[in-house]
Amino acid sequence: MFQGTCAGNSASPRGLIFQLTDLMTQLSVNVLDIGFGTGTLGRMIKANQDTFYWSVDGVDGFEPNCYNQTLFNDDIYRNVWHGLAQDIPQELFAGYDVICLPDVIEHLDRDTAIELVRYILTNMNDNARFFISTPLWFYPQDTIQEGDLEKHLIGVPVSSMMAMLPQMYSVNNPLIGGFIYGKVSLDYADMFSPVTNPAFSQEQGQAIARAINFDCTPGKVTRLQYE
Repeated sequence: MFQGTCAGNSASPRGLIFQLTDLMTQLSVNVLDIGFGTGTLGRMIKANQDTFYWSVDGVDGFEPNCYNQTLFNDDIYRNVWHGLAQDIPQELFAGYDVICLPDVIEHLDRDTAIELVRYILTNMNDNARFFISTPLWFYPQDTIQEGDLEKHLIGVPVSSMMAMLPQMYSVNNPLIGGFIYGKVSLDYADMFSPVTNPAFSQEQGQAIARAINFDCTPGKVTRLQYE
């Protein structure tokens, strides 16, 4: 029997997903919430009048999250799996319109994080969107309960995220960025380069942001166009 209580809240700018206005005219939208935790993103989607009809599936590596009876009672997630996103069959994975990785990547070791980002970009369909959020510095956080995967193992410089050419981005305090990518970002996946040094501070993250003219205004959505 699994042990532990549900966990997984963050300061992720999850509202960025509601900027995908073109999807709100579709009759059917399928979402995969990777590392869904306590179901915050799923609840946001179901509570929004423009997205309540979206179908949301969840996968999480912390087993107690997958037995959260409240999520089942409230009909938040259509399907829930315990395990890794990489274990979802490719043909099923390709059926999602939006793949979400909100404040998960920093809990993985560097090699696994790089592998997961490439896996998502490789296996999502040509019209899908990839939403990822993460602290843009090495945000210190440790394990709370055994097996909860809460410890932070990497920090991701904003220069790395921007080098993958996002369609849009937004930031919440304390310097936590959310980014939307399309399939074209697969060509730039090698630019994703996390930092393992815990000394990578918020001040350093902000300095990098200033150096590349990244807009850190909390809550502002910046849309990008490339030649």
